[in-house]
Amino acid sequence: MALTQDGWFNDTMIKALSNDIALDLSDTTPGAFKGALYEESASPNFSQSNPAYGVAPLNADESSGPGYTAGGADLTVLSFAELASAANKIGWKFSPVSWTESTISAAGLLIYVPTLSNRAVLLRWFGQQYDTADGTFSITPASDGVWRQVLRNSA
Repeated sequence: MALTQDGWFNDTMIKALSNDIALDLSDTTPGAFKGALYEESASPNFSQSNPAYGVAPLNADESSGPGYTAGGADLTVLSFAELASAANKIGWKFSPVSWTESTISAAGLLIYVPTLSNRAVLLRWFGQQYDTADGTFSITPASDGVWRQVLRNSA
């Protein structure tokens, strides 16, 4: 299966919500989360046990090329909170991130936690593959976050 959808990694969310792992989505420490770019040929398994960056199947199809370092870039969380602009929704917001003078192709961003054995949290699909040729590959999350989730249907 190629990269065709967004997804939270089930095992990570279940263990976090069961207090089996200490996952703080609101940690604003730069680098508490990292973002690695993946090509459209990536085949994530959202149901695998203990999903992690660098562990199969997330050990294949990472973007590569000038201007990109394996493992991706440090991410900085701006907030994890209820959205003021949309009733009954939460949003997870990150600062923009970019790779300058890069020649890479990417179709998705894997968000993972280095201090939790590189545990995979979320994979965002860009909807298609994007390329740079000695340019800047930038990701600027939507104003309401890299992930938005409806918690209930009405106020």
